[in-house]
Amino acid sequence: MPLYVRREDIANDTVTTQYTNMSTQMVYGNESCLMLATRPGGYHSHPHKHDTEQMNYVIDGEIWVFVEDKFFLVKAGDYYRIPRNAVHWGWITSDKPCTILEVFAPTYLGGTHPNAAGLYDQGEQPGKIPDIKTEAVSDDYMKVEQKLPIKR
Repeated sequence: MPLYVRREDIANDTVTTQYTNMSTQMVYGNESCLMLATRPGGYHSHPHKHDTEQMNYVIDGEIWVFVEDKFFLVKAGDYYRIPRNAVHWGWITSDKPCTILEVFAPTYLGGTHPNAAGLYDQGEQPGKIPDIKTEAVSDDYMKVEQKLPIKR
């Protein structure tokens, strides 16, 4: 495995969420992973958490992000963070897709990225990747969505 890979050499993975699918590409090392994810318009995930910190950059589109009882609209060019083990989810209220570059630490493959590419130097011994799971939590968290300043 090389220290680099061209985007076109990584096959897309389709990650199925509760409401829809998203297209992803992922690379990883021993301490973190980087995922490029495109969510379709109307995407809406359920509240969940995982034992990783998440740092995100919105490349294109916009998405409402919910972290515990807080929410904010992030748009192309914005950054946001999901603290480790924080309950979070996202909702695209438009029909336009949203593409996000996401970093997870520690490395989080979640069992849904069979085409993820490890970036290791020749002779480098890859470390053991932790088996971190996504944990679904109560949809009661979604009550905060009623506060969104959007027409329904």
